[in-house]
Amino acid sequence: MKIEDRLSNYMALLKEAYPPTSTQTVKNSRPQTSGAGSSVTVQVSVTAAQLAEDETRRKRLETIRQQLADGSYNISGKDVADKMLKVLKG
Repeated sequence: MKIEDRLSNYMALLKEAYPPTSTQTVKNSRPQTSGAGSSVTVQVSVTAAQLAEDETRRKRLETIRQQLADGSYNISGKDVADKMLKVLKG
């Protein structure tokens, strides 16, 4: 029996179809001590913030794929039931 987490699959499809392109601007709140006169801004891409999370997820999925190929991947029936109840409860 195969159980899919539909929300996760849907979110993955959305990320592929519409990759995040926004950036966040942070202004320097410290007073300027030099005579530069302009504020300093830093832009951090949302995609850059997700890279660390994506790498961890990729490694975890690769481990699971290898266990599936070896036939050593086991899922607890209790864990499956708990997940099903969480999804049903909303």
